[in-house]
Amino acid sequence: MEADPERLSALHPSWDKDMRALGPWEPAGPDAPDNWLRARRETSATVVLAESCASSMELARRLVEEGVLGPWGAVVCARQTEGRGQLRRPWQSLPGNVHASIVLPPTPSDGAWAGAMRDLLPLVAGHVVSEVLTGLGGEFRVKWPNDILQNNRKVGGILIEERNGVSIVGAGLNLADCPSDLQMREDHSVPAGKTRLPYFSGGPGTLVETLVSRGKSVYVVMLDEIPPTRFITMFESKLAWFGRTILVREGDDTSYEAALAGLSLDGGLVLLRGGERSVLHSGSIFPL
Repeated sequence: MEADPERLSALHPSWDKDMRALGPWEPAGPDAPDNWLRARRETSATVVLAESCASSMELARRLVEEGVLGPWGAVVCARQTEGRGQLRRPWQSLPGNVHASIVLPPTPSDGAWAGAMRDLLPLVAGHVVSEVLTGLGGEFRVKWPNDILQNNRKVGGILIEERNGVSIVGAGLNLADCPSDLQMREDHSVPAGKTRLPYFSGGPGTLVETLVSRGKSVYVVMLDEIPPTRFITMFESKLAWFGRTILVREGDDTSYEAALAGLSLDGGLVLLRGGERSVLHSGSIFPL
């Protein structure tokens, strides 16, 4: 069966650019619908493109179970019908943006990261994504625990789910468009923005392929050369509002102001309030 990339090409100009640059194409698997495609050419990992899916996370997990995707394999969906972000909030899946999920390698079984990776994995994912994007000419910060900021606007988000020993990171990036300020939730912490990448001119598929190939290198270097304690210090330099007073909300009823003092060794947010230090592991933060 020949895969037909024209349906993806018609969705957005950036998809048309990707389909021409990354092809030729074939079905993603023996039982895959004809709108789930992967490139025939040899790459360091499999990247599957899908015209439509409920969520890239669920599609990636299905393809892992079917043996189509392994570590560093990825799925990019042009349209998601049930995309979600932190706290399972709906994620707007606008045409031309990145809606992707990447299969992570198994947790290291020895070395300094063996006991630390599970707690620090959300920060590790943020580090890898922000490092790759920075290499494409942008300047980015990470809003704890999982939002990507550029010019004080949210341009992306990261979500990690682990099931049956396999961790998958979902990434959404506003590559082509973003919600307007009027479309944002009333309780949003920062407005949305469109990702600016001076050294990148491709579309969603090309960007995810870049995230996979360069992100793998960033990850390997981190494991080999950066112990968890040094990683925490290094990550603090890209932490949004580090050293500033922020508003903290825990649940629906508790909110207070505190200074963002850094990160704990298990990835929690260290806060300074009334001369006392505390660690936040679940909650929302807002700039003041």
